Amino acid sequence: MRSLFQDTFYYKTDIDRPLSEVWSFFQTNDNLAAITGFPKIRILGDKDVTEGATVHLEMNFYLMKLEWKGEITKVVPEAFFMDEGTNLPFPFTAWRHVHAFKEIDEQTTRMIDRVEFAAKVPSPLIRLMLKGMFKDRERQLEKHFLKQDG
Repeated sequence: MRSLFQDTFYYKTDIDRPLSEVWSFFQTNDNLAAITGFPKIRILGDKDVTEGATVHLEMNFYLMKLEWKGEITKVVPEAFFMDEGTNLPFPFTAWRHVHAFKEIDEQTTRMIDRVEFAAKVPSPLIRLMLKGMFKDRERQLEKHFLKQDG
């Protein structure tokens, strides 16, 4: 079945940490799992974010578990990395996620997520789900970096 809906979603997060520290945090998939509250994620693929690395996740939605497979297709240090879906669960038929990082000042980094997707359900539903997921990640990032200050 072909994709019925295609769209691009953006989310901006300002993090009160230097670019090098934020970049370093995002270079391991274990940290992705740590900042994702729902669904709970277990890393089955490569741990490091490097070009060609396999992104293989088990997503636990409590009533069911789904697997997500992709690949890190591009990494430009301290600028961005991109993952693309290769075997995606319903409702997705395509996925490209660019994680971009920009230094705002010496102590602040802006992370911009751009997700291009195709799905078998209306884009507004996917956008709502993505907004909730990224908002939760933003809260988890704040907690993580505050904990380091403590």
